[in-house]
Amino acid sequence: MATLSSGAADDSTSLSPDLPDELVHEILFRLPPDEPACLARLSLLSKPWRRLLSDPAFHRRYREFHGKPPMFGFFYELHKLGTADRFVPTTGSCPPPMPNHILGDFRVCDCRHGRVLLDDGQVPSGFVVWDPMTGLRRLLTHSFYNECLIYVNTAVLCAMDGCDHSTCHDGPFRVVFVGVEVGAERDEMATACVYSSETGEWGTPTSELQLVEDCFLKGMTNVLVGDGLHFLLTYKGCRILKYDLGRHCLSMIDLPAGVAGYDRGTTLMAAEDGGLGIARLDKFMLHLWSRDSGLDGVAAWTQHRVLDLKSFLPIGNPAIKVEVIGSMEGADIIFATTALGVYIIDLKLMRSKKLWDRGNLKYLFPFMSFYSPPGIFALIPSLPPAFTCRFGN
Repeated sequence: MATLSSGAADDSTSLSPDLPDELVHEILFRLPPDEPACLARLSLLSKPWRRLLSDPAFHRRYREFHGKPPMFGFFYELHKLGTADRFVPTTGSCPPPMPNHILGDFRVCDCRHGRVLLDDGQVPSGFVVWDPMTGLRRLLTHSFYNECLIYVNTAVLCAMDGCDHSTCHDGPFRVVFVGVEVGAERDEMATACVYSSETGEWGTPTSELQLVEDCFLKGMTNVLVGDGLHFLLTYKGCRILKYDLGRHCLSMIDLPAGVAGYDRGTTLMAAEDGGLGIARLDKFMLHLWSRDSGLDGVAAWTQHRVLDLKSFLPIGNPAIKVEVIGSMEGADIIFATTALGVYIIDLKLMRSKKLWDRGNLKYLFPFMSFYSPPGIFALIPSLPPAFTCRFGN
């Protein structure tokens, strides 16, 4: 039986007259993390219940039991120019983390480890790193910028060594800025620069990496695999651009033979087994590739599955267009959009679920996190002000 080290269970009044507190803890651990209102309602039963459900030790064990943070919703970008990014909750227990009229002043660039990276749309860019669960926002100084940069992609990630990223809200973070510039001879060069929340400054840019001619740094979500961030280069120079966090350098990875990255059918994946993957959509056939190292230590692409999405999505009309618009890191999950709506597709369980009725999205950024005390108490309007959450402040 799991026990808590704090005084949450030391009160003279038991949580239940019929069950030992340790068994009650085990039952509570099994409540779904994407419905934190269940825990919030239980906190109204008595002072011992409230004490337990506001105890960091309980929530630490709760996160350890469930492992991966749940998805509470997603941010999206439409194809239409001038349309602001928005947040869509995917669970009834998740209020919008920021009023959409405020979010409309920014563009969502990335979302990872419970943080959202926002761009103010200015030149040079001003970034805000925002934690929806605590309401904390941090304005970054202007990024490393070169007027010759034509394509830009950015990423935010936790900078704490050994962190499981279940609740690293107060920990250090990094923002990685990657840009592509065109030189005097029309040669295209990529460079990267990193912001550290610990120093409050942008570091020294990487050495420039010459790219294949006529490439385009795709603006959709990047993926973190191991110690590397991976970005998709499209158009004629289809490659994967990798930024090595440990070595602070850029390199290129070839795509699998026959896989193009210049349309809406290809997305990068950070698979559940920790490897780099690619999902390539050809009409309704989804081709899945993984990059694995052989006995000689050389990494190579292997196509391991081909799935017919007509088995997952309600596609009665063959003229309906399907686009892959993102993936979930650390899970064999992708997101697809059609004229009928937005769908999440679990490639491991071989099933899909409709998330939203509106379709034809350009990009999708899933927001994943655990609620932490006093966060769950924001879900009960009748609770005293002392227990209100800083969510969205």
